[in-house]
Amino acid sequence: MRNVQGPASELNQAYNLTPADLYNLNAKFIENEKETQFRSYLINISWSLSMDASIRELTATKICVTSHGTVRHFECVRCSYTEKFQSQTTAGNQRWQFHYTGFPVEPVTNYFIHAYNLPPANINEDSSSKSLSLISPGCNDHVMKYSKSCIEEGSLWNPNITVCKTEAEVEVNFTTSSLGTRYILFICDTEDCNDHIEKETNESRTSVKLPVGDRSNNITVKIIPYFPKCQHDCPRRTGTLTTCIQNYSNGANTIDSIGRYMCFILVAIFITVCVTVAVLHFMKNHETIMKRTFFHRANLHQFVKVLVIYPKEVCFHHTVLTFAKFLHDSCQIDVIIDMWQKRKIAEKGPVQWLTAQKEIADKIIFLCSSNISTECDESCYKNIGNHKDNSDCMFALAFNLFCSDLKNQSSLHKYIVVSFNEINSKDTLPAALKICPKYYLMKDIDNFCRHLSIQHSQTNGKSTKTVSGWRSSIRCIPTEEYSMGIKDNGEVTAAAECNSTRLLMGLI
Repeated sequence: MRNVQGPASELNQAYNLTPADLYNLNAKFIENEKETQFRSYLINISWSLSMDASIRELTATKICVTSHGTVRHFECVRCSYTEKFQSQTTAGNQRWQFHYTGFPVEPVTNYFIHAYNLPPANINEDSSSKSLSLISPGCNDHVMKYSKSCIEEGSLWNPNITVCKTEAEVEVNFTTSSLGTRYILFICDTEDCNDHIEKETNESRTSVKLPVGDRSNNITVKIIPYFPKCQHDCPRRTGTLTTCIQNYSNGANTIDSIGRYMCFILVAIFITVCVTVAVLHFMKNHETIMKRTFFHRANLHQFVKVLVIYPKEVCFHHTVLTFAKFLHDSCQIDVIIDMWQKRKIAEKGPVQWLTAQKEIADKIIFLCSSNISTECDESCYKNIGNHKDNSDCMFALAFNLFCSDLKNQSSLHKYIVVSFNEINSKDTLPAALKICPKYYLMKDIDNFCRHLSIQHSQTNGKSTKTVSGWRSSIRCIPTEEYSMGIKDNGEVTAAAECNSTRLLMGLI
């Protein structure tokens, strides 16, 4: 669609066949949704096409709008159809319908809308078109009052007029507008509004006294502003007569109000001082208890974070989730599993996600696979789809991080190996992980939970993290695997195994 000036180019030639007239034409005012400092209306013009074979000859529809208001304006727009019509109706067997929104609207203006199809009828043939008219609302409309034109005419000006009569004169107070400095005030008694006075001021609030003689109390005041946009035809504001308050009464009321405010302030200060003294006294007498309570609560909320890594042979539903639920419910440990953070893995990528989790985790647990039952194969693997491949990829990446830490001798205290079946365990984990502490659950449950509650040193200081849900009186007995895992010759062997395993996985 584009704005056009002058006649359509199709008028320069004759046509054997021309399209039929528009079936109907409608128009209404809608609020402009474009975010600006002003609000306004636009004309929304809609039309539908006739259902006959001549629609195949239709190339465009031309719409012209003529406005008659403070300024006369004429504008046309050509709505070209991107391709030839192949059917008389839409896919839903409905008429083809279109609309155009774009003609701006001024307040209190007559709009004449004329639309016709192109190519038009030939010369000396009956021309077909549709027309209609609209009248836009004035500046009292809830939307139009915020338009630029209405604001410049004072639609948002609220003079807040007060009128009071004292003996033979009327005192008028009102708030001026930034749009102008000249105002004409009329004194009206019923239908008589002959007396007036002109006021020019730069003050934001001004006062004018007008003589009224012995007129009745049925007096109104009309204020006509002079703004550059509307000049002498700007909207008028009216104020009615109210009871005047004498000056001495104002002084007394002001003093009384100040006295009440001072009393309120003094009472508030007294209450604040009393509360502060009481709080300080309580803190002094209960300082030891408060410190103990504060640090105890802080310690309870410093939970251990555990990252669980598992190979594809481990049943996710029956093993991984059950193990994670046990850690969370019984030990109050924050558990991190890749299946629970698929969106973050997709956003960051598996390598960056795993590196970030390794930094924030206090412990990294490698799960050993056990004999998988037929029930697990049938009920679980059908539901998780290609998760076996994803878990195998995540396991390989985690093992690669472990090998890097083993080479750099850093963060090795984080790694733990956990198995659920000591006798029938299918030990499919790489041999390099044998230097890590290994626990058989539920046989070594006490030692396992005690291991998770040990103190962790940080680079910026020391902080103690505890497994809040575990009893501190549990007797700790190091397992044989834990004792073997800290020997120096074990680390040398593990480094060699690590390199060979990484070669098999294709990581180096």
